[in-house]
Amino acid sequence: MVGRAVAAYLLTWFVAGALSAAENGSPSGQPSPPELANPHQAYQLKLRPFIPIPSRPAGFLLEGRINGGAPLRLLLDSGAEFVVIGTKAARSAALSPGSDIELTGLGNRRARLTQAKMVEIGPISFRDCRVALVDGKVVEGADGVIPLSFFSEFLLRLDFPEKKLSLIPYPPEIRVDGALTKSRALLVPATLNGTQSGFVVLDTAAFSSAVSRKFAWDAGDSGRIPGIRIAAGTGSATGEVVSSAVRFQIAGQVLSPNDVVALDLSNLSRHYGMEVVGVLGFPALSAYILTIDYRNECVKMSVKRPAASQVESCGDRRASGAQLAFR
Repeated sequence: MVGRAVAAYLLTWFVAGALSAAENGSPSGQPSPPELANPHQAYQLKLRPFIPIPSRPAGFLLEGRINGGAPLRLLLDSGAEFVVIGTKAARSAALSPGSDIELTGLGNRRARLTQAKMVEIGPISFRDCRVALVDGKVVEGADGVIPLSFFSEFLLRLDFPEKKLSLIPYPPEIRVDGALTKSRALLVPATLNGTQSGFVVLDTAAFSSAVSRKFAWDAGDSGRIPGIRIAAGTGSATGEVVSSAVRFQIAGQVLSPNDVVALDLSNLSRHYGMEVVGVLGFPALSAYILTIDYRNECVKMSVKRPAASQVESCGDRRASGAQLAFR
């Protein structure tokens, strides 16, 4: 009975995580961010809980429109590279399919890349946005996903407890229009249980945390509930629940998430060109405030929300943060 319940709630794990793209079989490069259509000032976006299964929050939703179409519920995904929507949402936005690409996550999924004239998210709008279209649904319970890096023109403060995303303008003296070209997952160096080092994905759209199957076996934990089928936006995989505690050591902090799954993460390692040893999902991140500085390739994690005047760029050497790894 316990095993069946665990399998049920893990079914939607990694629903749209690591939706990174490759075009014509090669990495997509680093696309320029969309053009901001509003004044470059501070904005605050309200986040709605994403609860695909009762009592199990699995991320945050933003409400948006594409090309003035119907309102869309977009899952905020720090592992995604593009806005990704399904066929129904594409019809409402009057989008026509473009070139073929491949979305990479647990598996691979074909999509078609096109260009939207305008994407509106709350009070802020962007011009000339790349959007990936997939057949059917992207994820159950949402109309699509929007990458956190979509807002990389700003210093970002993602406040999980307060359910809000603050967009903070960079100081004028370091702001260069059009200079931000990084649009990757949040990959940070980490050590698992003090023994295995590599990179961990901070994934705001992952339903659970995960470690590589190799780490689980090396740690002597083969999982007590084998053969759990895990569905994702890019396919599915078989995983095992890790029965012993896993400690993620990142930037001097230790996180010990519940409900860790062992998976084959080699697909992500190949795509990013570095060893991905784990994923920290939404439940593990939900007590933190993340300050993401795409310009200086750094992310800060804090528990207590600082006052607005105390928010610092990760470029400040006094700030403790983990360096992001962009490829």
